[in-house]
Amino acid sequence: MMKKLAAGVALLIVLCAVPVAADTLVLKHGVGGYSGTTDAYIDSQSPDTNYGAPWYMHVYMYNNAPRRSGLIRFDLTGKIPPMSIIHSATLSLWCYQVVDMDSNDYLYVAPFRVGQYRPWVETEATWNRFRGTSYWSSPGCEGWQWGDRSQTYDGTPVLFTKDSQVNRYYHWDVTASVQAWYQGTANNGWLLRATSHDGVAGVSFNTREGGIDYRPYLTIQYTVIPEPGSLTALMAGVATLLCRRRKKSA
Repeated sequence: MMKKLAAGVALLIVLCAVPVAADTLVLKHGVGGYSGTTDAYIDSQSPDTNYGAPWYMHVYMYNNAPRRSGLIRFDLTGKIPPMSIIHSATLSLWCYQVVDMDSNDYLYVAPFRVGQYRPWVETEATWNRFRGTSYWSSPGCEGWQWGDRSQTYDGTPVLFTKDSQVNRYYHWDVTASVQAWYQGTANNGWLLRATSHDGVAGVSFNTREGGIDYRPYLTIQYTVIPEPGSLTALMAGVATLLCRRRKKSA
């Protein structure tokens, strides 16, 4: 009896150790009923003007400083089940043009996590303010020392030159941010800005207000871990089954 029970438990452990296929969640505004994307761009040349409505956003560098940057956020509320492990998250943006680049110019672009105390509003965010009368610590969401955004970017910056292919999606690994938000950090999305550049350089992306085929999307791969109670119940079931078999053979 004990040998059979031990064998059954060993089999259960082996079965539970088999990797579970990850679920894939794709969040794109207007697809599958999802409506949780907000985005805008902010412009140093019009520091008090909101650009939350256009179908485009610009990322632009001039004289070694950001002139225009993008803001984007995906609401994750209720989208990932409890007891999940997030394996990867990828931000995808459709690029439709590169701007003012000569043959030797380049622009590296990456997403920086917006600080948890900067809940920007799509219809209110500007170069100077993240909402209403609430100011960024440094204009343009640049005060990483004071909580506007993270100092480092997510994933690997994407290189753009005058010869970069346009009318296609580009992708960034944002796993670290999505994991942090899932674990309870306030989700205020990302600031999309240049990490380095040479010369005057810009790039433009579609926003959620554009055509559905070109909107930003976020892809998350995760696995739901069974609750301990479920595992205990399963082991008890195996033990009961083995006991019944033992009685029938007696």
